Amino acid sequence: MQMRHVFRWWFASKLPSQEDDEVGGWFLRFFIEKILRRRARYYAQKHSLPFLIWKFIRKFLNVVVAPCIPFNCLRIAVYRIVGYPIGKNVFIGMRCYLDDTHPELISFEDNVVLSYSIVFAAHGPTRDGFANTPIVIRKGGYVGCAAVLLGGAVVGEGAVVAAGAVVTKEVPAGATVAGVPARVIASASLKEKES
Repeated sequence: MQMRHVFRWWFASKLPSQEDDEVGGWFLRFFIEKILRRRARYYAQKHSLPFLIWKFIRKFLNVVVAPCIPFNCLRIAVYRIVGYPIGKNVFIGMRCYLDDTHPELISFEDNVVLSYSIVFAAHGPTRDGFANTPIVIRKGGYVGCAAVLLGGAVVGEGAVVAAGAVVTKEVPAGATVAGVPARVIASASLKEKES
């Protein structure tokens, strides 16, 4: 493509409008469609170039770097850089996978303990279609090794999720859940009656 054709197209086309989230998104679509002469894929039409670069860096930090850091304070710092809302005095074990499509949807309140190799999946198909739903671990919550928490899971205050459990809905405060899917095996009211 000759340079004069690029300039002619450049001045004849409309400038970035309010619908374009950033000039970078408009430039990326221009580069793909006019210079490379290809149809821009959905992500190039929806997002800007800086966002796509940050998404790649975020994925690398979340999947490769953070799970392998042996020191909890550094691991928490990297997860906070990625964008997860994490409270005070939180322990996140190694080899945990935190869904990074929308990091703001996965939140941990104060004094939470997450064991080794837990999977958090905040997006995916639901009964109503495809959705991004939050996952919340309330104060004092504990999640055991190799548990899976799917979108919409809320672990109540002081609740315990056993190792290998699959949590798909809310866990009551002070309860203990186990199994696939997770079911309440002990609750705060039962513990109070026994003592």
